[in-house]
Amino acid sequence: MKLEISHDNNKICFKNSEIGFYGYTTFNQDLFEKINSVGWSVNDKKFLNKEKTYIKTGSKKLGKYQYLHQIVMIHWYGLDKFEEANRKKFIVEHHDNDGFNCLIENLSFAPDNVNKAKGLTYDQERPNALPIVAINFFKDFDTKKYQITLGFNIDFSIREDGKLKSITALYLVYEDDFRIVINDASNLLYNLIEYKEFDLSKLQLIDYKYTETIYTQKYEDMPPLIEVDGEMALVLDERTRLVSVAPDSELYK
Repeated sequence: MKLEISHDNNKICFKNSEIGFYGYTTFNQDLFEKINSVGWSVNDKKFLNKEKTYIKTGSKKLGKYQYLHQIVMIHWYGLDKFEEANRKKFIVEHHDNDGFNCLIENLSFAPDNVNKAKGLTYDQERPNALPIVAINFFKDFDTKKYQITLGFNIDFSIREDGKLKSITALYLVYEDDFRIVINDASNLLYNLIEYKEFDLSKLQLIDYKYTETIYTQKYEDMPPLIEVDGEMALVLDERTRLVSVAPDSELYK
């Protein structure tokens, strides 16, 4: 099924309204010109059957690699780096397991065996954990650092300086090591699902930050967004929960 291409200042988008398809990657003018020079499609039968499929071009104009995630990684990292990764049996990993999310922050070179292990554990457990926590991880292209983010859909506290602090979001920063990141993300996920807790001191992070919980009086017909001290805050209750927390860009610096 052919896809329509468009962009704004943040994303290059791939759409097909007939089948309800939407995919995207990070906007870059040079990348957009490459993408816009060829046609793009997705296997509509697999998409509608919720089978694994990817955005691809049938053209060889951009080289021998035809999948969007491959072309995106070649654009940002270079063909030499991409082919070196291939020789080492590394694949292009979609962090959130969404093959249509080709944002550069959602892609990494990862060992094939680590990717397969992730698919059998983390990728399967993560959606089921949403009533407890929304966990995601991202990679910053400029610094090459990773960030695991957690958004808590239950009351959750961490101990810092001997005091318990109730938090809604947690941001964990890592050096450029995919295996360490996915190991910590998997362990966090397991401990939160099984025990609703984890030991921050056992993680291999280099920095962290958190957002403390704001408690407010609940009232009838309370909207999902309220203003607190001049800023909008999301009201978490049985109707509303976090599904993703964006990385804190300041922590990459």
